[in-house]
Amino acid sequence: MFTSSTLSNRPDGLVTTLQDIAYYQSKPLAPHTTNIGNIEDNPEYKILTESNTLSTQIDGEIMKVHKFIRDHYSARFPELETLIQNPIEYAKVVAILGNGPMDSDSIKALQGSADNPLGESLRSVLDGPSLMIVTVEATTTKGREISPDELERILKACHMMIKMDKAKKTLTDYVQSRMNIFAPNLTALVGSLTAAQLINNAGGLINLSRTPACNLAAWGSKRTGNTAFATNVGVKQQGYLFHSPIIRGIPNDLKKKAMKAVAAKLVLAARADTGHTSSDGSYGEELKGQCLERLDKLTEPPPNKGQRALPAPDDKPSRKRGGRRARKAKEATAMTDLRKAQNRMVFGKEEKETDYGIGDSTSGMGMIGQSNDGRIRNMQIDNRTRAKLSQKHKGWGGATPAGGQASSLRGFGQSGNNIDLRGKGLRTSGVGSTIGGGAGTASSLAFTPVQGLELVDPSVQAELNRKRKAEEDRWFKGGTFTQVGGSGTTSSANGGFKVPGQPPNKKVDTGAGKMGPPSLPAKK
Repeated sequence: MFTSSTLSNRPDGLVTTLQDIAYYQSKPLAPHTTNIGNIEDNPEYKILTESNTLSTQIDGEIMKVHKFIRDHYSARFPELETLIQNPIEYAKVVAILGNGPMDSDSIKALQGSADNPLGESLRSVLDGPSLMIVTVEATTTKGREISPDELERILKACHMMIKMDKAKKTLTDYVQSRMNIFAPNLTALVGSLTAAQLINNAGGLINLSRTPACNLAAWGSKRTGNTAFATNVGVKQQGYLFHSPIIRGIPNDLKKKAMKAVAAKLVLAARADTGHTSSDGSYGEELKGQCLERLDKLTEPPPNKGQRALPAPDDKPSRKRGGRRARKAKEATAMTDLRKAQNRMVFGKEEKETDYGIGDSTSGMGMIGQSNDGRIRNMQIDNRTRAKLSQKHKGWGGATPAGGQASSLRGFGQSGNNIDLRGKGLRTSGVGSTIGGGAGTASSLAFTPVQGLELVDPSVQAELNRKRKAEEDRWFKGGTFTQVGGSGTTSSANGGFKVPGQPPNKKVDTGAGKMGPPSLPAKK
């Protein structure tokens, strides 16, 4: 026969506690009597702590009795344990149904009849949807009838569970009614049930006031020993504080922060109750208001900052690297005159197109070839990045005559004696001054873009020849070079230098002096 461990280990414990509760409830406790001395020395406080302990033990006993009833009654109605999950409702339905017939007429008669060992109707125990499901499953169940002895043990276990549930309700009501007197601030903060559970777990109100706030969140949490269960849950510490009314409505991602904030205020409330301050619970209400304000701050959405204005534009040009490499890179991607002309269009004139037969589209030519200016279209160089030359040294390509005669690009190819230094890559400065350069004594006539004449004053040309000859005599006449006289056809023809003779011819091997072939033998 099944017996409860709470009643077997302490046969008079629960009965004695219930009798003491009835005695103290008949004699209301004045609040001013709890404010004298140590609160744990009060005899009713000890009954309060013992009631909370018994209430916790009854929960475990109810689960054991429920398992006993479920295992034995599953032979008669195996589908019932999946239809009703509440242990108290399951025990009441088993006591009402018993071993009786499971047809539809019998079940309908039990719905409104109280003629059963429990003395209650089936409709008073179950709600409408659950009653309909139980009625349908009872008519189609595959269970068998159980023996009268086994049914008697099941009914006795059901009555035991119902009595333990009533005793637990009596203990809970007494604890909640007395917590407002012994711990008013703690009750105002987290509720009477949670306050009683925390005091019972700590072993008293004084021990609770000495407990660090960081340890309170883990009290009452049940850690499973099966490693097959998932461990990546949102909040690991799901104890008494987690199920308190003040934490219950907080989102799961903020419950850890909420429990940390409430636990700090909970210790302060316990210390106030230990010192008998604020017996009306005003300090606990103040702490609760601070916690709710903190929790509202955590759960409120972020403020709307409105539409942000764009930052002020930075019009200063960015500093870029200079030098030859940077100029070459800019020149490679520079916009040329040819590309600019392609991007423009002539008003009222049809645009030419190219790339016919290549791909699905053609490319417009824009204004390329629209103006006949005769210029050579080469790659344009950006004047901002091109190398700058000084005014004194104009660079390559100046029109400098060689041999005393003026020359220019326009006259190139017209005279054999004129030399264009721009084509030779020589500088104009250092060899001689340009004829008429800057003096206005030379002029040029252009017939075509590649042909022309340059007119020079003869007196200016003679003066320049004289100065050039004097400079040549100064530097080269007394040197180590062999200089031939200015007169003579050979020297003048060779530019004044001695021309060496031709090297001797190579010897040709004629075979002279070598031994000839042997003579033929004489004939006999």
